[in-house]
Amino acid sequence: MSKKDLRQMKKDKQASLVSKEEVHAVAEKFNMDAGHIEEDNIRSMEETFAQYEGKNEDELMGDLERAILQGRKDGSFTDDMLDGFIQNVAPMLDDVQRQKLQSIAQMIKMNKI
Repeated sequence: MSKKDLRQMKKDKQASLVSKEEVHAVAEKFNMDAGHIEEDNIRSMEETFAQYEGKNEDELMGDLERAILQGRKDGSFTDDMLDGFIQNVAPMLDDVQRQKLQSIAQMIKMNKI
């Protein structure tokens, strides 16, 4: 089974119809605590996917850069948080996606993003 990027997920009609039970099942599969995930958070994820739908890589990287700069400024983003995110997300990615994620993380940590 191949992994999907944001554009593919949005194109998949079922991706926008994710139930709370499905989110919990996926979280459990990856040994993540999903007990605190609320329906509003699931809807927020759907809105985030929609926000980035159709954007090319340059646009996505620009948005990422702005978010990181703001997060570093207000203290809501740290390298430790990035490492935690990568640790949680990496098992869900294929080798190419993991390499891309690691490359982006390295750029972030070197303040090139």
